[in-house]
Amino acid sequence: MSWKAVEMQVALPRTQDAGKIQDQMQQQGRIDQNQLAQSMANEELRKRKQVLEQEASEQLKNNKQKGDDTFQTATEDMKGEVWQQHQMRHPYLGNKVDYSG
Repeated sequence: MSWKAVEMQVALPRTQDAGKIQDQMQQQGRIDQNQLAQSMANEELRKRKQVLEQEASEQLKNNKQKGDDTFQTATEDMKGEVWQQHQMRHPYLGNKVDYSG
């Protein structure tokens, strides 16, 4: 065998290996890009859920405050009714009557 034949036997497998490595490096860029896109989508979904949960808790808090305000209004109305009833007392019950007359 000549030197050229021996060199070709060694060079051909190395060329195939280099082609495989180059293909893997090209695919690695696509894989990295896909992973980055997936992580960004997950992060956006997490932030969206966080905002929705915060809005729900604020709405619940507002509803609770409205309920408390309604309760306060109802109790104030009842106090007003009691006050009105207290204002309209019986003419002689609970009042001091002057018998010296």
